[in-house]
Amino acid sequence: MSESTGPAAPGRRRPARPAVPGTRRPTGARWFACLLAAALVLCGCGISPTDVQDYGHPPVISYSPTWVTVYLLRDGRLEPVKVPVVSDSAKNIIDTLFRAGKQPPEAGLTSALNDFSHYDTKTTRYSDNTDQRNEPDDNLGYRLNVIITGEGKVSKEALAQITCTIRQNKQESIWSVEVTRLFPGTPETMGDRGCFEYRNLAAPGVRLPP
Repeated sequence: MSESTGPAAPGRRRPARPAVPGTRRPTGARWFACLLAAALVLCGCGISPTDVQDYGHPPVISYSPTWVTVYLLRDGRLEPVKVPVVSDSAKNIIDTLFRAGKQPPEAGLTSALNDFSHYDTKTTRYSDNTDQRNEPDDNLGYRLNVIITGEGKVSKEALAQITCTIRQNKQESIWSVEVTRLFPGTPETMGDRGCFEYRNLAAPGVRLPP
């Protein structure tokens, strides 16, 4: 009689199946050999590992600053000095004037504004004929109100520095400059100013703007 092919009787183990040739799992040595063969294939294709390359510093974006003329004092006389600004807006120009006075770019230069701080600037339409101030077709310029703060009286030299600096750089748009000291104390406005009225304060050889 042939042997039964049914389930094995309890307690009996099935005989192990013979291994199929070529199905053995690779050992550690075989894994290393496979990796080495793969690396050789990559090298043969022109792909090879490289070290980290140093190509220098990353590119830096540079810019050319805008230069304006501010008026400082040498022996009490107005002297023009070229200084860089972020932009040539009236506010930045006045900020630069105050900063240049506290850190003069040249020896011997001073400023009558060092006891004051620039608080704000405001631009309004300007015309000699106030009845036509709101007419849009009029050829109007602007008045720049420079607001400062600080103790004491604003000297003629300080007014000249502010007025002539603005007129030097903004002749086409700013027709007059008005300086107001806001605080401490009672606010004080010095009225409309032009640079030409300070011509007697110009240093020798210096021609002031109108």
